[in-house]
Amino acid sequence: ILSHWSIMVKGTGQIFAAGPPVVERAFGHKLHKDELGGTKVAVDTAGTIDNIAENEQDCFDQIRRFLSYMPQNVWQLPPQVACDDPVDRCEDALASIVPRSNRQAYNMKKLVGMIVDRDSLFEIQPTFGRAVITALARMNGKVVGIVANNPMAGGIMDHKAARKQGHFVELCDMFNIPLVFFADIPGFMIGQNAEENAILREGVRARYIGLQVTIPVFTVIVRKCYGMAGGGVIDRRGLNFKIAWPSAEWGSLPLEGGVKAAYRHEIENDADPESREKQIEEELRKLASPFRTAEAFAVEDLIDPRETRPYLCQFIDASQSRLGTQLGPKCKNGVRP
Repeated sequence: ILSHWSIMVKGTGQIFAAGPPVVERAFGHKLHKDELGGTKVAVDTAGTIDNIAENEQDCFDQIRRFLSYMPQNVWQLPPQVACDDPVDRCEDALASIVPRSNRQAYNMKKLVGMIVDRDSLFEIQPTFGRAVITALARMNGKVVGIVANNPMAGGIMDHKAARKQGHFVELCDMFNIPLVFFADIPGFMIGQNAEENAILREGVRARYIGLQVTIPVFTVIVRKCYGMAGGGVIDRRGLNFKIAWPSAEWGSLPLEGGVKAAYRHEIENDADPESREKQIEEELRKLASPFRTAEAFAVEDLIDPRETRPYLCQFIDASQSRLGTQLGPKCKNGVRP
């Protein structure tokens, strides 16, 4: 549990605080060891272990791959490899991968795969906290950490996704791996179940960890970026470098639902509340254009999605000299939420 990364072989490995005989003696529950601490529980549900291997050979292969992204220690930079994937590669599919309807999902993992070096994406905790994707990858042969919101799993940050994001960000910071966020986040999960699982504490903890990092952080706002959760994908402490696609939208609250909360008194006192709510939404939607935000210098650039790879590679290359000046153990201050 204290390791930087862990893996379990499916059907072979188990992990628990106490085995089935002890649990049966204490609580009278007779459980198989896989029910108590197999991959379904330890990896998929609890996130105690990070990845699953199909067999021992797959386990060794994944270990080798994980270590290929890691430096020997914190006093060295992550290893670079020769890259035969052109830096200026622009995938036409990126221009249409985000649907026009902001309620429609799309494959974020496929999107990221078209931007990083081909076949370099290694996902960490793929079956836990699926609202966010965390992965190691390379850009122009240099190691990067990827944090991408996953619309296929709702994209909304729940307590599991928050815990997953915080741990991964801290791992990248420890080993001087630059971070790239691909943001499409409507906000924190809401509702009774979310509150019972302490979404505010878990979500703010993830943001707090993000504010502690010293590595370069780059943000690509793909679509939604709202609220406190959206603030957790932006480097407010450091370079604060963020670029946006034309499909991007952001703010304190999404228009859907946010208008009803912010303009409740005005809507309730109108002769036609439903019509007034739609009217306000339409007025605000016109003001929410990413082009207006870019003109006001609230984002560093508004780019053609197809140009994301060359754009990011340029900055990942430029960040290497900075990374070389901050080797060694990282100091962590304050008290986590």
